[in-house]
Amino acid sequence: MNILIEWLGILGRWAHVLFAITWIGTSFYFNWLDLSERKPKAPTLKPNVEGEVHEMHGGSFYYHERFWPTGDNPRTLAHSGPAQFTFLTGLFLVVYFYWRGPSVYLIPPGSALTVVEAVIISGLSLLLPWLAYHQTCKRVQSDTAVLCVMAVVVTLSSFVLTRVFNPPAAFVHVGAMLGTIMAANVQYVIIPNHIRMRRQVQAGEAVDLTFHKLAKRRSQHNNYMTLPVLFGMLSAHFPLATSSELSWAILVLVMAALFTLRHYRNIQLRTDRKPRALLWLAVALLACGIGLSFKPRTAAVEDRSALSAADARIHEIVQTRCTVCHATTPSFEGFTVAPNGVHLETMAEIEVRKDQIMTLAIASDLMPPGNLTEMTDAERKELADWLMAKGAVTLDLE
Repeated sequence: MNILIEWLGILGRWAHVLFAITWIGTSFYFNWLDLSERKPKAPTLKPNVEGEVHEMHGGSFYYHERFWPTGDNPRTLAHSGPAQFTFLTGLFLVVYFYWRGPSVYLIPPGSALTVVEAVIISGLSLLLPWLAYHQTCKRVQSDTAVLCVMAVVVTLSSFVLTRVFNPPAAFVHVGAMLGTIMAANVQYVIIPNHIRMRRQVQAGEAVDLTFHKLAKRRSQHNNYMTLPVLFGMLSAHFPLATSSELSWAILVLVMAALFTLRHYRNIQLRTDRKPRALLWLAVALLACGIGLSFKPRTAAVEDRSALSAADARIHEIVQTRCTVCHATTPSFEGFTVAPNGVHLETMAEIEVRKDQIMTLAIASDLMPPGNLTEMTDAERKELADWLMAKGAVTLDLE
């Protein structure tokens, strides 16, 4: 059963990446198509043509027209499926990892947060920002105002979640928050307005441009959120960013840089000019985020002479087998910071992580990865006896 559950997680991640690539790729393509079209200079194939695009791909020539139809075409294609399945597989992964194993992935060691509280906060962090964004869009027509509200939402969410959750989990939740807004835009605004437009065409009526504008506005918002979402969703693999004491500020600055870069690209496509000021702003924001990752963490120093013989032995095992990676300055090749921000340099740090060590190094052999540091069975036994004496428990990964 455990193997089947593990495969469920593997296939869930594969499906999420597949649908996300399809959705974001489609978004990028249609955004490029809309911004690249130009007014036709010659007779067009259909009436009411607003713009046209000529392109080449895969050894073929293509011609696109954007028009307002006078009759229905049964082969009119929609592209909502990838968005819906990206959200559903993403929600599955939140449940699979963070709600199923919150003590390992979500709740920081030593936190007073209960499992139920952590799951509730996780769920609300996905729902409440959508409600704030959606209500703002309904009441305010200025996209600048919406941007200001979202800047506040992202900043507050980043600050609060990095203090409530493990930083890698907090980064993913901010990305999932934006992804939820994007998916809800598709489900509750874009699709319903597409349906209304299609029904008008089928009835032989002129398309009400109000529906077009509502759908188009949310589609453009989604386009601006794509790059920040990708960073948030992948950031669990970026310990250099997530382990910093100012990780929340790094997340905000990098997302702001990616938003600005998207704006630069959109203006470039629409106007055939390069607003270099925006490009330099994006570079400056990114540089600030990178600069914060250089803020050094003060390495903890253990006075081994004050340790009991048993503690000194455990300290020796952990220093030999674990802190080559889990240190302020890892000595293992390829690591510049401790994975997931986990430091095991002092007995206090070891004890606060006792449940995770018991789960990952004793109940399983996940740590050290591939036993690269050659921890012996005898050392695992010594470590297990000490952990049990300290009241360590095996966390539920199921």
